[in-house]
Amino acid sequence: MWLAKYKITFVTDNGEIISSGTYDSGSTITAPTNPTKTADKTYTYVFAGWDQKVTVVGGNKTYTASFTPVYIEYTVTFKDQNGNTLSTNTYHYGDEVTAPSNPTKAADSTYTYAFAGWNKEVVACDGDETYTATFTPTYIEYTVEFKDFGGEIISSNT
Repeated sequence: MWLAKYKITFVTDNGEIISSGTYDSGSTITAPTNPTKTADKTYTYVFAGWDQKVTVVGGNKTYTASFTPVYIEYTVTFKDQNGNTLSTNTYHYGDEVTAPSNPTKAADSTYTYAFAGWNKEVVACDGDETYTATFTPTYIEYTVEFKDFGGEIISSNT
């Protein structure tokens, strides 16, 4: 008895051939190992199955892999100049990143500090990112006065 031969092909969701073979009519089809799909900046992809049930051979057939997209969660962190975390949020690719309120830095005996911005421009999410606060120091000026016994200023210097 003569059996018909049929071509069975497995392809990715963009049409790239994963495997292809000729089977006898009525024989059981063996699916290839589950394919993978390369992540992009927005999603990772999980193999979800074939577009139709893989059964016995009954004619030429092409099976197409399908994938479930899973959002990639990126972490964006803002830190103070000492490396302490001010805020951490999760974003998806392309989301607008929101910076926290401008941080402050306490004065020391030499300087006061004004927030000068972040170490780089805060842009839409393009992956995990850390921004660090920068500050502009301003000298604290002290005035020293020399007074006589009666309280009169003899000299003054800043």
